[in-house]
Amino acid sequence: MIEEEGIVKEVRGEKALVLTDRKAQCGQCTARGFCEMLGGGKEMLSEALNPIGAKAEDAVKIGIPSGTVTKASMVVYMIPAVGIVGGATLGYYIGKLYGLHLDLSTLIGSLAGIGISMIFVRILSSALGKRPSYQLEIIQIVNPGEPQGTEGSVHRTEKDSFKQL
Repeated sequence: MIEEEGIVKEVRGEKALVLTDRKAQCGQCTARGFCEMLGGGKEMLSEALNPIGAKAEDAVKIGIPSGTVTKASMVVYMIPAVGIVGGATLGYYIGKLYGLHLDLSTLIGSLAGIGISMIFVRILSSALGKRPSYQLEIIQIVNPGEPQGTEGSVHRTEKDSFKQL
């Protein structure tokens, strides 16, 4: 599971808007340069399922199964790749069949292929986005007052240390 921490900004029924740090969330992604090129800011607002009842201003941990990210990447990257190659191939053979300029017919075919595939990606991503397995989910409310450390370790304040003496 891929997890990230953020702050709940707004609760909308069974969902919540969670503000996360884009640098941490996108740090391992190979396509992060593309998103930065499109003008993404430092923070990202994401809609997440809220089965545990987090409230506004709660620090939370959100997650999504890693297999879901792989499947979504296949939709976003492979369908357009197949569309451009398929469109170019179809354009080439149509150009050859009708005696057209092959470079121009291949270019027009590839543009048509990428356009059609992007429409298909949009429709498919809308359909998949409605499935709970493809949505972010708040999995834990993080207590910001607790010190961050390894689980099972003992955290004491100075006051606690003096009590032992």
